[in-house]
Amino acid sequence: MSKKRKRKLKKWVKVFGLILVFCILGIILFGFKFALKNDNYAVKKSKITKTVDIEKVKSNYSHYVKVSSDTKLFDKKNKVVGSLKKDAEIVLDDSYKIEDEFYKLSGCEFFVEYNKVVKVDSLKELAHNEYTTYKNYLPYNLNIITNDNYKLYVGEDEYYDLNSEKEYSVIVKDDDKYGVVFNDRLVYINKTDVKLEKESQNTDKKINDKIPVLNYHYTVSSTNENGELSECTQSICMKDTQVEEEIKYLKDNGYYAVTMRDLYLFLSGKVRLPEKSVAITIDDGWYLPRMIRILEKYQMIGTLFLIGSLASPNDYKSNYLEVHSHSWDMHTPGVCKGVHGGAILCWDNNKILEDLKKSRESLNNSTVFCYPFYEYNDNAINMLKEAGFQMAFIGGDKKAYVGTDMYKINRYELVNYTKMEEFINYVS
Repeated sequence: MSKKRKRKLKKWVKVFGLILVFCILGIILFGFKFALKNDNYAVKKSKITKTVDIEKVKSNYSHYVKVSSDTKLFDKKNKVVGSLKKDAEIVLDDSYKIEDEFYKLSGCEFFVEYNKVVKVDSLKELAHNEYTTYKNYLPYNLNIITNDNYKLYVGEDEYYDLNSEKEYSVIVKDDDKYGVVFNDRLVYINKTDVKLEKESQNTDKKINDKIPVLNYHYTVSSTNENGELSECTQSICMKDTQVEEEIKYLKDNGYYAVTMRDLYLFLSGKVRLPEKSVAITIDDGWYLPRMIRILEKYQMIGTLFLIGSLASPNDYKSNYLEVHSHSWDMHTPGVCKGVHGGAILCWDNNKILEDLKKSRESLNNSTVFCYPFYEYNDNAINMLKEAGFQMAFIGGDKKAYVGTDMYKINRYELVNYTKMEEFINYVS
């Protein structure tokens, strides 16, 4: 073999040798890292096994919990995605399989450490009941995309402080904020925390453009129980069988009975309601037990406009009855000379304001009013506004719609000679 070929072969042997050495070193290094990784995993797993009692994790679980201290939210990769302040209430996912020290929030892919929460029986009541009725609202065909960092509010309180952008469907359009669903709750996000708005086909259901408001008064026994029929001979006294037939019709035909807050938001153009929506109101407070039982039987929300001096709102407690103002003691005919209506038409303004404020205070500061005998004037409206009322009802034969004067909302008065065909026409 020539010297030249020998030198070339020797060179290739050296190259091959170097490659082989690097390969061996690579294999050793990889093996070391793998062993170290597994060792760390084993240590981590061992640590969890030693420090986390799964039975304790399970026993601390509840559908509703409260954060016991300021705490972090995590995604499923254990990356911090936000935080919660102390005493914030959250809903946990009942279907999530509890395997480690984290609970999953309902309705989203966020997690909270099990030892940072305590059980609560239910979520606290908020000032506005759209926080429970929002599931009846139809979403707008509009989505929003948040900034990288943003806050979500429940009521006036900041609940969730999140640090990654997210897309939401809009449920409520308010002046300076949007209502969206997060953690199976209606929460609000300020428009300043929104980066982008975009159209989205969120629903194809028919929406309501006009809502009938029904007005009942007295519901009496069809069997003349306790002599009620003989005591109440006015046309506004209706037998319970007639009232039940009407409420049953609403239930059987898929109507949603709105709350006063729902109606206020609807008339303000801030929410969209189902095509079959109706408001059920009852005036005064006399002969009410049978009406309450009918509402409860068919699970339809009604609103009582109570004369404050007549009874306490506590006398009418029901999950299916709201109580709002029919004045404290201005429901007296003939007080004002020449008119049938109540004292709100002629009393001194200071006396009117005193009555209205007393009524509001007795009703947890209600902002909803019904004029005695349907009668009002410009001064009565001004007094309502000064007293803090936002919405008021009269009589009439028109449905309520977006843009309706909030202090002159029409209602269909139901009487004992109202035929079923008329009733169906009112609500159709």
